[in-house]
Amino acid sequence: MSGRFVHEIGTWDNAFPYTGNPAGWGHCFSEQGICLTTIGKLDFLPEADDGVEDERLTNHRDSLDIHSLFREDGIQPRYQHLQRLRGVGPDEDDGVFRKDVEVIDEARKWLIQERPADRPWILIVNIKQPHPPWNPPQDIWDYYDPLVRFEDLDARYTEDPSRLHPYHQDYSQYTCSDLATDEEIRRGIVGYHGTCEMADRSVGRVLDAIDEAGLQEETLTVYSSDHGGSVGAHVNSGMGSMYEDSIRVPLIVAGPGIRSGTVEAVPVSHHDLFQTFGEALGMPQQTDKRGVSLIGLLEGNEQCVSSAFALCEYHGAGLPSSVFAVRWESYKYVACVGERPMLFDLDHDPLEMHDLVLERPDDPSVKETIDRMQGLLEEVCSPGAVDARAKADQLDLRDSLEKSGRLGDELWKRGYERRTDRLVARADMLP
Repeated sequence: MSGRFVHEIGTWDNAFPYTGNPAGWGHCFSEQGICLTTIGKLDFLPEADDGVEDERLTNHRDSLDIHSLFREDGIQPRYQHLQRLRGVGPDEDDGVFRKDVEVIDEARKWLIQERPADRPWILIVNIKQPHPPWNPPQDIWDYYDPLVRFEDLDARYTEDPSRLHPYHQDYSQYTCSDLATDEEIRRGIVGYHGTCEMADRSVGRVLDAIDEAGLQEETLTVYSSDHGGSVGAHVNSGMGSMYEDSIRVPLIVAGPGIRSGTVEAVPVSHHDLFQTFGEALGMPQQTDKRGVSLIGLLEGNEQCVSSAFALCEYHGAGLPSSVFAVRWESYKYVACVGERPMLFDLDHDPLEMHDLVLERPDDPSVKETIDRMQGLLEEVCSPGAVDARAKADQLDLRDSLEKSGRLGDELWKRGYERRTDRLVARADMLP
């Protein structure tokens, strides 16, 4: 919602929530007289000047995720991940979904009764699920449980950890996925499927409200997510790897003039949404924001401008240094600061089991693709310089939190002792 890359605004991880600076969606749409309403989790700094006109049922980042502030001693297992995986199962009272029900109820009321009648508007509805814990209601659990058999899963779920890139080995250790049993992974997938269905039902209730309000012929509707849940794929049960299970997210668009039932292969990203909404509402293109409008692509205009590539970056816990993924045509290139890169041809290897950097190191076409994609990345930033900035900011924040006395409390919340020189798991968190 800033319209910028992570490294441009310094939101390195969940210890660095968006502050409202630089100005983002809220400020830009407000200046154009467009009502921006958000309902549900935003995860900004609580006192952020985000410019959003109308915030409802908002959750901001009032507790900092401090794992990334301790990166000098190597990767430390985060046993909370293993506890969450082992806690997957049916929920008798639907408690984890109650907040989402409130959010959807408020969104339906806004659409049917409270939306502005005299000016353009944008409504953003944020539900938490399928973020863990994955505890769907009993009836949904009972539906998926017999359908998921570990022996039916593809090669991602039986991959030998020694085959992983060193970065992904570290992330596997961080998420404790290397400690999970086959049955724990199977149950995790059952819970994940069931929780996704609960999320789908929430989306359906919003779509029903659009229909009930008679808005379907004049409203652009977009569904997306922030990340995926790997649930054991590539020995990863977290959300910070550079595999498709984590970083490829849905983007489904419907509305007037939009082609129906079409799958577009051109790589796009969340950065394109701001420009897309702006064009749909008649705003001039904002040159200080990343991305391009997708309207032409959605309408089937072969002459439209599209982004040359999509970029993902990660600077958080579980990895020793910054990592960047570049998607161009059928290739995904992963640049790891301080380590060798990775390259996958997703058309021929959708499960990402064949790293071409290892399997075809002397192939001229592979070398050419690596050079091209590294060049695309360096058009945006210097990976090494960005990594140095991220680590410096993380150390500065750690020092500041320690001086204020807050660091110990944040460590305890996440399953660690209150000692501030290193991460030491509490005894009750150990497997």
